[in-house]
Amino acid sequence: MQLPNQDFVGSERAGSAGVVAVVADGHGHSRHLRSARGSRLAVSLGCRAAQELADLIEASEIAEPAAGADGEDADTLDSPAGRIAELVNLSLVPELVKSWREAVITDVTADPFTEAEEEKRRPGDDPVIAYGSTMLLCLVLGNWLILAQIGDGDVVCVRADGSAELPVPRDPQLDGQVTTSLCGPDPAGDFRIAVLDTRAIPLLAVLLATDGYGNAQLAEDWPSSFSKDLTWLLGQRDTRWLASQLPSWAARCASADGSADDTTVALLISPAGQAMGTQAPSDTTAVSPEADAEDEITIPADAAADDAGPGVR
Repeated sequence: MQLPNQDFVGSERAGSAGVVAVVADGHGHSRHLRSARGSRLAVSLGCRAAQELADLIEASEIAEPAAGADGEDADTLDSPAGRIAELVNLSLVPELVKSWREAVITDVTADPFTEAEEEKRRPGDDPVIAYGSTMLLCLVLGNWLILAQIGDGDVVCVRADGSAELPVPRDPQLDGQVTTSLCGPDPAGDFRIAVLDTRAIPLLAVLLATDGYGNAQLAEDWPSSFSKDLTWLLGQRDTRWLASQLPSWAARCASADGSADDTTVALLISPAGQAMGTQAPSDTTAVSPEADAEDEITIPADAAADDAGPGVR
């Protein structure tokens, strides 16, 4: 029996003029029997944590990136980017992990596991195991792009020249079958973060995608093809057209012709990216579809043909 989509996605305003988008992938394995709830909680609490971080950054003395900065000091703790990264590590991540765990316990208290659910749980399992989920978070605030990720999935930044930037560090623990998770033994330690100065690295767009999207691509270097194609589309179409097409892109990847896995994406388009098309809104736009059904696809990278089921998390 096919499970309903265990992913969730959302976007909210953050700070005085920023935006946050969060994508979460509930694991779907029988041991993670409430992972759809876990991913929903992850998105809600991720948006809230990012909004609090945005307020903290705006209230602090952290400077905007200097025009013409080369970005080489991003890993230096006393640089603006380094100070923001420190805030993410010391504020956003631990608060998010804590609030997600507390929300899970509250949910279990209000709605205890049924007898059927208890039969699926392993002896000694912490209640949070049942709610296991990954998370990809993107906060755009002024000239800063702030990223936080736990587990699998992809963050692809599309540069102004049409090339792909993959700023979030790879996790050697991920092997395509097992992923780190909010329900893991050390979720705070498993988060990977990146802070980009978009004056040093101009971007047209940012894609957040659960692993079902990347697993559906034939080419190993699909982010490069995606970035090139999207750059071309941004010059030909407006954001409304892109928003209308994204659900079908995700749906094709989720189908048996793709990865046969839940596929959820969020696409954030910068003012520069929007200005390339026929309409040019004044701030970053977030487009966030999710899909678990087939539909026509227009232009993601080619989908793989093998009917692969979801991996065990």
